[in-house]
Amino acid sequence: MKGFSFYGIVFLAFGLLVLTGSAVGQDLGSSNGLFRSPNPKSSTKSTAKSTASKATSSKSNSSAAKKTTTSKSNKPAATAKSTSIKTKTGAKSATSAKTTTPKTVVKPAKVVNIQPSQTAAKQPVRTVPEENIVITVGQPTPDYNEQFEKAIEEGNIARDDREYTKAEAAYLRAQSLKSSDSRAVYGLGNLFSDQQRWEEAENAYRTAIRLEPNAPEPYIALSFVLTQPIVGTTLSERYAEAEKMARQAIQLDNQNALAYDQLGVALELRGIISDETLNAYKRAIALDPEFALAYAHLGRLYRRKGQINESSGAYRNAITLSTDVPTMILVADVMQSQQRYLESEQLLRRALRQDPKNPTALFLLGRALTTRGSFDEAEKVLNKSAEVSPNSFVSYMLLGSLYARQNKFDNAENALRKALRVVSQNEKKRLAQEFEAVGDGYLKSGKSRDAARVYRQAIELDSDKSSLSGKLAKAQGS
Repeated sequence: MKGFSFYGIVFLAFGLLVLTGSAVGQDLGSSNGLFRSPNPKSSTKSTAKSTASKATSSKSNSSAAKKTTTSKSNKPAATAKSTSIKTKTGAKSATSAKTTTPKTVVKPAKVVNIQPSQTAAKQPVRTVPEENIVITVGQPTPDYNEQFEKAIEEGNIARDDREYTKAEAAYLRAQSLKSSDSRAVYGLGNLFSDQQRWEEAENAYRTAIRLEPNAPEPYIALSFVLTQPIVGTTLSERYAEAEKMARQAIQLDNQNALAYDQLGVALELRGIISDETLNAYKRAIALDPEFALAYAHLGRLYRRKGQINESSGAYRNAITLSTDVPTMILVADVMQSQQRYLESEQLLRRALRQDPKNPTALFLLGRALTTRGSFDEAEKVLNKSAEVSPNSFVSYMLLGSLYARQNKFDNAENALRKALRVVSQNEKKRLAQEFEAVGDGYLKSGKSRDAARVYRQAIELDSDKSSLSGKLAKAQGS
């Protein structure tokens, strides 16, 4: 299809991670190299075969990724640098001024990158409603076509270089020039995924499906986003739709290893630990014998089924095949879903030696260090993650949790207020939980006025939680 040329999309989904002390237990498919960037000059439709072959034959290569959004290193995302999903880039000019786009990294043979972007130093608009992503018709002039291709290429290069504000601006410019071309909105979806801005990524991928309903890639990308645990949503319904999207991708391309792997993830999240789930992962590996992420998912499934020896063997294969940055990050993420934080650290440190500014690698390492109680290093790593991707909600959230665990409640509140500036609608309840925890800490330490202030903020974010009003009353009466 015209807008989606990437080596593959790989997704991980692990259990919920509680940020108030533990890490989110779900695979991040953002800067982990899930999706590739859009190919600036490709006007031919990509077939299932071409996508699968690219995924298997391409190596992670940041320079190649720069040239196209389908760079080798972006199997899961776009380039070796980015560990998320790469996509077509470009957005409407009206929307572009206020949106930020994440990047995606693609793994060799399986992932496409998505990297976060920063629209500006100012507070960004956190949500791009699907209805606001305009689809235009008509034939752009040759000059417009040239400008569009140039904008897509600029966005891909900037994303690979971790210049997220620049990347987002380029993608949005591309979309304003040709909003009927799915590469622009797909690129935005990858950028949002890089930053774990799932709500915006979901809207972007749904629009990409409307624009190119016969391409398997956006269905895989949407399935991946739907497997992310979002507080305040009906997860069972989202996981069911994720399965549906994966099956649709398989129907469009029954040789797509990424689609089968994502089907296994969706089934596993739905609690279906059956032969169908096992066979989905095995089918992905049969189609791509070097698919490290599928081996990691298979290892996780075997462990859940009590087949420890088989699990260990699958994990060994996953680690051995993790030779590029996106793959290392994706496999590390699966390991964290099973509390294998020390092993994940080894992969993440290797990834960061090659790509020191990879936001997902930084976040995952910070999460592992936090869980293990290495607070000083975790703080440095998470601050760097937030610096690289200032519009990413999760880094600020985890920083807030980190400080709260050390009884540094002033620092925790400051971090959460930064998260507040970029919180999406679906993330508000989750953020309210963090503010509530800080309020509890203030109240316990005798700082009633501070506790009341923080409880009021929690209520603004989640007015349905009745216990908050009782805590506020207690703080005001102290």
